[in-house]
Amino acid sequence: MKRIISLLLIMMLLCACAGTQAPSKETEKVYGADFAERVADAWKSAGYLDDMTPYSEDDLLDYYGIDLSACKCGVGFADAVGYTTEAIVVVAPEETANEIGTLLAGHVEDMKEVFRSYDPDAYKIMENAVLLREGELVVLIVSPDAQAMLETFRGVNP
Repeated sequence: MKRIISLLLIMMLLCACAGTQAPSKETEKVYGADFAERVADAWKSAGYLDDMTPYSEDDLLDYYGIDLSACKCGVGFADAVGYTTEAIVVVAPEETANEIGTLLAGHVEDMKEVFRSYDPDAYKIMENAVLLREGELVVLIVSPDAQAMLETFRGVNP
């Protein structure tokens, strides 16, 4: 009986340790300083930014609280003819990326509340928004084409 309990404890310990390893530096993606621009170029080539206009650094700071001077790179676009599409790509130190991810998640929730009661089409677009946060990377895609834009994004090498 003691032997079975000992074996169970060892197995539990091994299982607990197996899931706690941090990713190795070899598997972490390293994004170049031009990554955000290359994503924007891919989106432009696919036609996703045709009705969008680029945000300036001041716009990103004013509208979202994103200070590009604290980032490795970043771009943002907004709907030029309406109010329901947005696309943002930022690469920043991980702590800054966490803060930006939190700001953008709050933005999406705020916009859902705004649209919930009076614009069901815009609300659906916000419901299907993509907010991706991986290491240094933060991506927000608010568009009827969000999934297709995400696939195009994934095709851009870091």
